[in-house]
Parts: sequence; structure tokens; C-alpha cells
Amino acid sequence: MAREVRPAVARPGPSRCAPGRMGQVMRLSMALSAAVAALVLGGAALLGPVPAALAAAVVILVIAWGWPRQMGAPARLSLSVTLAVAGAVAVLLMLLWPPLEDGRSGAWTLFEPLAVVVAWSTMASFVVQLVRGTGRPLRLESTVATMGGAFMAVVTACWVAVSRWTDTPAVAGLVITLAVTVAAVSLVGLTPWMQGRPGVLALVVIPLGTVLAWPVSALAGVGARDRPAVTAAALAVAVLVSLTAATAPSSRPRPEDRPVGTTLRPRRAGYALALAPVGAAGVVAHVMVGFLA
Repeated sequence: MAREVRPAVARPGPSRCAPGRMGQVMRLSMALSAAVAALVLGGAALLGPVPAALAAAVVILVIAWGWPRQMGAPARLSLSVTLAVAGAVAVLLMLLWPPLEDGRSGAWTLFEPLAVVVAWSTMASFVVQLVRGTGRPLRLESTVATMGGAFMAVVTACWVAVSRWTDTPAVAGLVITLAVTVAAVSLVGLTPWMQGRPGVLALVVIPLGTVLAWPVSALAGVGARDRPAVTAAALAVAVLVSLTAATAPSSRPRPEDRPVGTTLRPRRAGYALALAPVGAAGVVAHVMVGFLA
């Protein structure tokens, strides 16, 4: 007697497109978080040093929270604490440093305490690895990751330094222009559709950010003499965001993404990576303040 042959039924398995959808959501959330952080930092800097210090502290905490995971470093708690402490000290110095009397060009002298904080954070990076002990894995990689993250945390405090000169139209226009440029370039460059398209980032996104800066600076009250310097600053921050977009977690996970945790647990690392150029834009503004005479 012939046995009845039943048609094979495919069993439900793990969705192969789920990681791709997760990557797309992560890229979108990175773009939104970077844009919001840029606008909040810019608005806080316009309000004064204290609001700028509070906003910068939040950005520093996010970077410190996710930077070790983004770099794939072990001993993440100690590294996060090192980054947070370095950023907090830099913010306090920019908030409490005695006021300068030689005009806006004196903004450059505020780099001196920041350089000291960077030096001490570098030494702290080595001390953390010494405390971990001999034979611990990835000690060199963790040291480099801590040094880079500490630098990002420290330069984020430059937003606080810039806020001390926002009572002048040129500096206020600079802050508005950079905040709008970072937000716009982040909303375009960090989206999933820009993944794997470095040519589009270099030839379209960066020039668009630079072109956008000219009318925004004019509307923000920047004079014709200072507008080229503000546009150059916008070009620099557009390049920073585009470089971040080129190295951001892929919406289509690749094997090389997994060791640094950007695919399996992307949120913490993704937010830290997205906010890093937002914080670094502060040092661009800080440098430009000295040129806006």
C-alpha cells in the first residue's frame, strides 16, 4: 500500500532581513540624534555659558557611554568613567576660567587649559591599562580608544567657550550656521540611503552643506566680511559629519562589523558615533571665534 506523501512545509526561521531593518532604524536614529544634539547645543550656546555647559555635559555622557563599545574595547566601565571625567573637567574649566580682556581673539588662550586636560586624560588612559594588569586582552587598542574618546569629550567643551562670545552678532551667526549645517548634513549623510556611497558624500553632501551655510549665515546676521570664515567653518563640520557617515554601522551587516559590536548591539555605539562630530564641531567654532574681529 503506497504511503501518502505530504507536501513539505517550510518551518519559520529567523528573518534574514531583520538585521538590515535594524541597521536602517539605527542609522535613522543616529541621524535624528545628531541633528537634535547640534540644534540643542547651538541654542544652548546662544543662551549663555551655563546652558551650554549643561548641554555639552549631556553630549559628553552619551559619547562616554558608547565610545568603548564602538571601539570594541574591554573594561568599558573604566574607560567610560575616564572619558566622562575628562569631559566634565573640561566643561568646568571653560565655565569657570577667568574672563579674558583682550577681545574675541583671546578665545584662543582657552585652548591652554583644554590642552592640559587632554594631556592628563592621555596619562589616565595608560594608568587604566596598568591597573587592569599584565596579560589583559587588547590593552593597546583600549589605550588608543580611550585617548581618542577623551579627546572628543574634551573638545565638546569648546561649545561652552564659544558661548562666552555669543553676545556679538558674528559669533552668534557662526553658532547658528554651524548648528544648522551639522543638523542638515547629519539628516542626509547618516541615513541608510547614504551607506556605501562615499562619492555622493564627497561630491554632493559636503558641497550642499557649504552652500547652505552662506544664506544661513546671512540670515543670522553675519557680515559680508566675516561670511567667508563662517562658510569655511561650515565646510569643516560638513567634512566631519561625512567622515562619520562613511564609517557608521552598516544597514546591511557585514562580518567585520561584529567584533566592535555595532551590529549585534548597535544603539550605544551608534549614538556615541553620531554625537562625536557634533561635539567636535565646537572646536571648529572655537578656532573661528578668534578670526571674527
